[in-house]
Amino acid sequence: MQTLSSDRAYTTPIYTLSEAAHIIRAPASSFGRWAHGHAFRQRNGRDEGWSDPILTGVRSGRGYTVSFNALAEGYIVESFRRAGLPMARIRPAVEILRTELGLENALLSEKLKTDGAEILIENGDRDLVVVRNHQGVFRDVVDQYLRTITYRDGFIQFLRLPTYERADVIVDPLRNSGQPTIARLGVRVDDVLSRLRAGDPMTDVADDFGLDEGELTSLLVQAA
Repeated sequence: MQTLSSDRAYTTPIYTLSEAAHIIRAPASSFGRWAHGHAFRQRNGRDEGWSDPILTGVRSGRGYTVSFNALAEGYIVESFRRAGLPMARIRPAVEILRTELGLENALLSEKLKTDGAEILIENGDRDLVVVRNHQGVFRDVVDQYLRTITYRDGFIQFLRLPTYERADVIVDPLRNSGQPTIARLGVRVDDVLSRLRAGDPMTDVADDFGLDEGELTSLLVQAA
């Protein structure tokens, strides 16, 4: 069985629920449901049921309850949703990965892929197989959807946040305590934005951090 590293930097809670949702640009209410599960009603409108959490290891209560691993799982779920996959397909596919295939932390595994229609897993021959019906697909169709993720030893090491567009912003639990960081500078996004919020001219901030106009604009757009 493939197992996940127990590195505490990846498993220690370092985000609040709302902060984690904001970083990956997911609705806070959705992230909360993925983290803790939620009640739902059957089609007849009478029988209540419960949907189990899809993220792993999120603590209950307030404050810092979300680890990098859970944030990364949420990032994968949100990526699936943006590719057009409904939760009705994501949840059962993850359950198959966790139970029938014996894959721990399924959402964090490098074996997990998506083609925008189904969730896929890489089999022993490195072919991509659809979890739901085991139908093969072409690798070059799916690679683009996970290009923002860097893996180490088979599991997610850090994420790139494509919403920043011109600025190369990563989330890495080993850099700046997992806060969004400008990759080439090692500087937190919030450190740059705090200067702007304090009223410093954009040209001064850009010069001090070595940012071009497009990078700085990308940071501002996401902070809005």
